[in-house]
Amino acid sequence: MKRGVLAFFGERRAGIGEAAHRNQLLPIETFPGLSLYAGRELRARRIADGSFIVGDIFSRRGSSIAETGEGWGNFLAFCQNGSRFFIERAPMTGMPLYWARHRDGIVCASHLPLLDGLAIARGIDWTFVAHCLAFRNLRTERTGLAGCAELLPGSRLALDGGELAIEQTWTPWDHVDKPNFVSASELASALERQLLACTSALTASRRDIVLELSGGLDSSIVAATLANAGAECSAITFATLDADGDERPYARAVAERCGMALCEVEHDDRLIDLAAPPAHRHFRPGAYAVLGGIDRAFDAAVGERDVSIVGGIGGDNVFAFDNTVAPILDAASHFGLGRRAFTAMRDVARASNASLWDAAKLSWRAWWKGPRQHWERDYSFLAPDAVPDEPFRHPWDEGGAAASQAKRNHVEAIRRILDFLDRPGRWYDRDVVAPLLSQPVVEFCLEVPSWTWVSGGRDRAIARAAFADRLPPEVVWRRGKGRIESLCVAAYLKQRPALRELLLGGRLADRGLLDLPSIEAYFARDNLDGNFDYFRLLEIADAERWVRSTEAAFECGPSVDQR
Repeated sequence: MKRGVLAFFGERRAGIGEAAHRNQLLPIETFPGLSLYAGRELRARRIADGSFIVGDIFSRRGSSIAETGEGWGNFLAFCQNGSRFFIERAPMTGMPLYWARHRDGIVCASHLPLLDGLAIARGIDWTFVAHCLAFRNLRTERTGLAGCAELLPGSRLALDGGELAIEQTWTPWDHVDKPNFVSASELASALERQLLACTSALTASRRDIVLELSGGLDSSIVAATLANAGAECSAITFATLDADGDERPYARAVAERCGMALCEVEHDDRLIDLAAPPAHRHFRPGAYAVLGGIDRAFDAAVGERDVSIVGGIGGDNVFAFDNTVAPILDAASHFGLGRRAFTAMRDVARASNASLWDAAKLSWRAWWKGPRQHWERDYSFLAPDAVPDEPFRHPWDEGGAAASQAKRNHVEAIRRILDFLDRPGRWYDRDVVAPLLSQPVVEFCLEVPSWTWVSGGRDRAIARAAFADRLPPEVVWRRGKGRIESLCVAAYLKQRPALRELLLGGRLADRGLLDLPSIEAYFARDNLDGNFDYFRLLEIADAERWVRSTEAAFECGPSVDQR
């Protein structure tokens, strides 16, 4: 494993060294009580406060880093202070890390296969499975394996003897509380500087970079930052045979403007298997089967090259792509029902192709209803009595009580994209870089007033203005987005028999989690024009695939709710 991390806190280390050797991880010399191993492609170094850093850390001030709080990046930090041990995960992306209690200590791993052969009970947590079905993309420390937890980005595990605690090192609300009320043009210039600087730092030591270039705004912005950094990179774009998923004209325009070679790869539904087991094992349901065609097309094009994959993931989320009226209410709460609130209403209406009357009516309803308090529950195709009413707690649930709905939407959008970072199969055990999710960029964007993001009636307006001079106008000002609905519908309709068997005769059905009559009725439909509920069925099928593959990989004990 090229980018795996395995660590053990404890004096007796039976099996840890063997597991590391089996996965080709290299030992890192640290301090007594910690055994640490990492893949050959990961950087490891010690900073001034004695912490051992695995991964990338960059200084905020351009000087050396004395402690982790002075830096940002994609890293794990291991340190000791007297009898206490700490593991810290960087905010935002952060290298993945999961932990579990071992009879002789605490074991931590970046990937599930690293735990093979170790004495750790790993029964499926069916309470979690029911929760993940009802609360989509709500990622908390809890996983689908009983006894295994994730160390979330921006948190720290503290271990003192037998006592263990999770502490928060970063929260988005500290930046939401610092609104930046300068002009839109000043915000755009500042965002451009932040993104250029972060991309330059992230790519300075990387060679053979492949940019996943969709032709949309977000990946195109990343292309412009790579060109500015002088990075050694090429681009790859994926196109379906149907027009809705063919973005090649836009990708070509961006590649030409940024001076990079473009590899164009076609894929269709023949590369998608909606019922096959996941290619890789994860701590929770992960890979989207419907995107498997892109994964296979990428692997065919790139092969075994040790590339760094860079993309525009997170742009919609960080740049506050909000299709609600929340920014109108946010502006009104700051400035009253005057000119600036009306301007915000006009901009939101234009961005949504709605009338002022509709925007006003929806604003009134939203104000009357008040801020949403919890993560939205989706029980379509589920048995309502079998899934939870309340979501699991997340550290970011605290601190946002005074925030507007618009800023709550912004933070929730960022949380949602963090659940996607380890899902694509083509990214597994590869170097993946997400410049738009760099901590300084996210912090800056959280400070941008919500209504400013729709200035002039365009979504992500500040980001568009920031890179208007670096990208083709047909890309930076386009309103539409490429879609793959035609491909997904074709795959779903062809594979309905396999999906029907997977869901109606599967483990989720055995546990009583599914509304089988509604699923049967939907499978019987042939005309799906304008109906996208099949996406929901595919999400549920992904969970079923994970459960079956996990049970097949090892003998599962009783679930957490049975203990």
